[in-house]
Amino acid sequence: MVQQFHASVKPLLEELRGRFPQTPFLALGQTIWWDEPMKAVLRRMLDELSLGGTTLFGVHDTDYFAKLRGAATGSSRFALMPHNDGSTKDLWSAAGEISQLFGSETFPTRQDFLRHGVPFGRLARAASQGDRKLLDETTEAWGWRGMVYTGSRDLIVHNLPLADMGDAVERMLTWGFESTHAGLVDTCCRDEAGKLADSLVGRASDYQAQNPGGHLSAMYQALLPQLLGTMLGSAPKQTDVVCTAHLLNLSPETAHLPRFNFLDLFLAEKTRAIARECYNQAVAGSEMYTLDRFGLGAIPFDVVTPQHGRGTLRVTLRAVHIETPNPIRIPTPIPVTSVAQLAEVLTAELGHHVTVVGKAVALISMLAHEFLFVFNEEGSAYVRRTRKMNDLLAAAGIDFSVHPILRVKYRTWDSLRAAGATLALPSHLAAAFGRKTITCEEFAQNWRTVVQEQTDLLTALKQIRGARSLLDFLSHREGGDWPEQTVTHAKAKEMQRSLWTRAHELKVRVQALYAELRTVKTQIVEAEKQKGDHFRRVADWTPEENARRASLEDLVNGKLAERRDLMQAIEDNKAQRAAKTRGSQAETARAAAMEIENLAETARMRLVRNAILTRDGLTHTDHRPSAWWLPMVDPSGGWFDEVVKTTELYAEPLRSSS
Repeated sequence: MVQQFHASVKPLLEELRGRFPQTPFLALGQTIWWDEPMKAVLRRMLDELSLGGTTLFGVHDTDYFAKLRGAATGSSRFALMPHNDGSTKDLWSAAGEISQLFGSETFPTRQDFLRHGVPFGRLARAASQGDRKLLDETTEAWGWRGMVYTGSRDLIVHNLPLADMGDAVERMLTWGFESTHAGLVDTCCRDEAGKLADSLVGRASDYQAQNPGGHLSAMYQALLPQLLGTMLGSAPKQTDVVCTAHLLNLSPETAHLPRFNFLDLFLAEKTRAIARECYNQAVAGSEMYTLDRFGLGAIPFDVVTPQHGRGTLRVTLRAVHIETPNPIRIPTPIPVTSVAQLAEVLTAELGHHVTVVGKAVALISMLAHEFLFVFNEEGSAYVRRTRKMNDLLAAAGIDFSVHPILRVKYRTWDSLRAAGATLALPSHLAAAFGRKTITCEEFAQNWRTVVQEQTDLLTALKQIRGARSLLDFLSHREGGDWPEQTVTHAKAKEMQRSLWTRAHELKVRVQALYAELRTVKTQIVEAEKQKGDHFRRVADWTPEENARRASLEDLVNGKLAERRDLMQAIEDNKAQRAAKTRGSQAETARAAAMEIENLAETARMRLVRNAILTRDGLTHTDHRPSAWWLPMVDPSGGWFDEVVKTTELYAEPLRSSS
């Protein structure tokens, strides 16, 4: 058992339990296959410190299941797809995503490559696979897959029947588990990992077989306690599992719950205008819409129903509107000014299975009024705007209480030292660590240094200008045949310079010949003028005048011949210059230099990709590891125990004055 914790843990949890003894801790996530079960760390802490408290794990299932515009349909309407900055740039997947060990959704963008000096467009034009495929392959996130629905409907996760998904969940788990299993070097570790993988896939398959009418959300809720138990080594205590569709079910029987008090601010006559304005100010300047974009009477909440899907809630003087794909209008004899009234109206029209969920910024305040939210270090990008909204409400005289967020800061990769496995590293990490296999202890000792080295490498690559500097860098860093390539490139460039020097001399000669030609043309005009003047002036053609005319004709003919010689000399020199700049010798030198430069830039592109995948991937997964990695790599539980020991906790207020 873990006997010690980070210095932040005991005083903070004692304070929170003392201030809010009846308040459950709420951990909310869209999938059980990512980091959400890692919050079993908190359950272990509460139990060992004898602080009690309920932990509530919620499956956030009120969003639409991932759908990608233009996704190709195959044998299944649920396809596993990678994420990149090209064909799947707009992919967003949460309920169906998985990462193999070290994998994450972070990926280098095209702009990242350009920022670090990679001539992406030039390499794309030279690539045999074409521009689009190069972009997809080079920017693809490593070790991550998201499940995408390729059909035409919009599917709410809560209502997604497992029967419609076929073997999609099993395929997703198999991809992640088998890839991770392959990364374990030791036979004993591989055997244990294989057993766990078979067990997890088996549980999902058994649930689907035993619940032919079941739904994806219900499966996640059923399997989550088992995953938590796998992490903890025993069934979790004082832990409940819910889903947001049920947690935020609004009916006359639930309207009194504190979680709906924030909704009431947007309905009550005295506060609704202020609340809407505070929300609008909080989201202004972000990608989120202000309420006027949704129509008259819009408030920052969506209504979700099994029959109609999800849509923004609008409340006007004489009706309640829900902007579902087929909009709903419910006439009301009197204005709706309270949650209780809204619950009566929605239930009467739509039945008891109605969920009212706050839009991102509003959802945090909605639930933080009743629960202590548990977020990891990177959890929720909306907290800053939620705090701004709450501050604006307070400044306007609306004293709406919200609990602080409990932030959980793991030391995932430092804690890997407690595991005894040897790992086969993926190619980008193998390059960064300088080895193909590594023990868990060595990885834990070196990963922070490696991340810094890759950060420094990106800085160095960004500063390199010119092919020669890049080749010198590669020769020094990678050796191999780069020194030889550098010499070959230098010879090709020297040949180009030699040819261009001679070509320049010929250009100067051509310019001089043109100057001579202009002089001769002027002389021709003058000679012809003299000849014409002489012809018009002479009336008596004596032998002397005939001799004078013959002399002038010889002068004109001589200048014309000189002009022809100059024009021929110009053409000859131009041809020689073209041979120097565009001939086979020049083309060979240019092609040789360009081939090596493209190879060097391709190497730069590889270094940039590997560095970003290493830096961003390890940093991100240190904060948000897939929980199942831990028992799969270390079935003894030592890695998880070490994570518990080293995890830091801190409270983040949702009001600046808190």
